Amino acid sequence: MKKPTLQSGEKSAAKLLQYADNILLKMTENADMFPEPDPTLAELDTAIGGFREAVSEASYRDMRKVEVKNQLQAALREVIYGLSLYVDRVAQGNAATILAAGFLPSKDSTPTGIAPKPTDFRVTLPRVNSQTVALRVKAWAPARMYQFEYRKVGTDGDWERVLRSKSICVLEGLEKLQEYEFRVAYVGTDPTVTYSDAVRSYVL
Repeated sequence: MKKPTLQSGEKSAAKLLQYADNILLKMTENADMFPEPDPTLAELDTAIGGFREAVSEASYRDMRKVEVKNQLQAALREVIYGLSLYVDRVAQGNAATILAAGFLPSKDSTPTGIAPKPTDFRVTLPRVNSQTVALRVKAWAPARMYQFEYRKVGTDGDWERVLRSKSICVLEGLEKLQEYEFRVAYVGTDPTVTYSDAVRSYVL
């Protein structure tokens, strides 16, 4: 059964922008096939524009601008991921429909069911005074993505979400001397989300 591939792993900014541009073009051209995209194509267009501008500005190696670029890259990946779920529902495994949306179809795969609860989730501080946290979880072969989430302890606010193609994630620019809680979930073929146990850590 074919699935839309994300093409948003450890690829260059240019490759990611090219893939996103193609999705925007094809889904616009074939709007009759994809009448109610979620996220919307306007959101995709905004995410592409923001990331493209950030890539240009980050070329000067300004650390703040590099961090902004990384955040906008993650935001673009998340929009592409959301659209891949929408296209998957519309296509029902049809490779031609997936291609009409600008995505590349995957190789034939067997549904894996609900993703298991992630185990061996670790939070480390790679460098003191860096306001950086490294997250690592045991890899799960069928995972399409790894969904890392974090928030300040005691705020009861919404979790910030970061999608990665690998089982490791580095978060930068967190608030110094603040305690955060972290969790992770595997993203598989089934939309059900099963989180790991939350892990707490102070940021130094």
